[in-house]
Amino acid sequence: MNLGVVLGITGAALTVVFGLWAVFAWWLPRRAELSRKQEQRLVDGTTEQMMTHLQPYLDGLPKVRKPEVKSPFDAGRRLMAEYKWDAAIEEFKKAIPHAEGSQIVALYNLIGACYYTPGKYSDALASYRKSLDLARECRDGTGEANALSNVGLIYLAKSELDTALKYLQDALKVFREIGDGRGAAGVLGNIGVVHQGKGELNTALKCHLDALKMDKEVGSGHSVANALGNIGNIHYHKGEFDAALRYLQDALKIYRQIGYRQGEAISLGIIGQVYEGKGELDTALKYQQDALEIDKEVGYQEGAASNLGNISLIYRAKGELGAALKSEQDALRIANGIGYKEGMAIGLANIGLIYCEQGELDAALEYFLHALAVFSRVGVASGPGTVLECLVRLREQMGHDRFLAACLKLGMSQADVDKLVARLDSVEQ
Repeated sequence: MNLGVVLGITGAALTVVFGLWAVFAWWLPRRAELSRKQEQRLVDGTTEQMMTHLQPYLDGLPKVRKPEVKSPFDAGRRLMAEYKWDAAIEEFKKAIPHAEGSQIVALYNLIGACYYTPGKYSDALASYRKSLDLARECRDGTGEANALSNVGLIYLAKSELDTALKYLQDALKVFREIGDGRGAAGVLGNIGVVHQGKGELNTALKCHLDALKMDKEVGSGHSVANALGNIGNIHYHKGEFDAALRYLQDALKIYRQIGYRQGEAISLGIIGQVYEGKGELDTALKYQQDALEIDKEVGYQEGAASNLGNISLIYRAKGELGAALKSEQDALRIANGIGYKEGMAIGLANIGLIYCEQGELDAALEYFLHALAVFSRVGVASGPGTVLECLVRLREQMGHDRFLAACLKLGMSQADVDKLVARLDSVEQ
């Protein structure tokens, strides 16, 4: 497996188009310049866009009159729009003792989203499971379907695809039972993402086509664009680049029509990946740079990290390793800044690969080991195995004795070195 493509693919997977991760908030202008009505419209839009991939569930919270619930709920949503996840969680927790029934279901759903977006999957899973249990207790079908879907997305993020598929299928069943076509379409798209992860591209394509049909009937322009992007992505992975571009350009057109700048950046970035696949590297670079400018403009930092990772890949393909390293370091700096653990691991691993190509093998080892540790803490199933494969190749380049000495020089204990060697030996077998 070529880890060098990991950051590019995973970065795109952060977007609504690939559907693997949550969408972060829109840029929120300075509050002093907004009327209360304008501000609320922005916050409403923020929640909808950020949770396009997650299943959003607010129940009646936006209309609740009780100040003990309304005030922290509104404050939490504003904090979400500013990427202040921990602070938002604290506000939502303040509302829980004063909320009732399905309102509590919705609050735990929001708390789960605040844990999910920066990659705190264990905490997110606990919140979504609490939301699921409460929804079932109070016979809240919509809350149950949303919670099932979001639990499935946690397992998808952790690369536990069979478990993810089970939860998503259960969510789809409930959405259909309660007659929520828009929710069903969203889950169907995520089921397509799971099948894509399993390498079942034709099944994934059918899911996305069915989701597109449903979205055109009951969804918004935004959801139609998402479905188009997912279909384009499948064609990209099938090597059908011209078909991919048609769907992605259609998605881009809709995002521009509805003024969703983040969606525009997402589409530009993936179109850049398609051109990279076609070998048109200069065109690919321009699309990625245009996407990066938009993500910087709207404050979508995770998207900017993705763009920088993809730009790094293009520079590597062009043989410009210095520029590739700088872009990857910038991506890593952003991931560190927003606490995006998997992005940190990916950046560390890809920097290790660049050092390998530059012949700086000791530096590569340090970055690979750091990436392995972060991947293991995050709990993404495929990450550690991929890094271990890179370490196997690095050990071959360095020679066994030099590899062991370098590990010890980095401060590893002999016992930890022996454990690492045993893992690498098992990968080779």
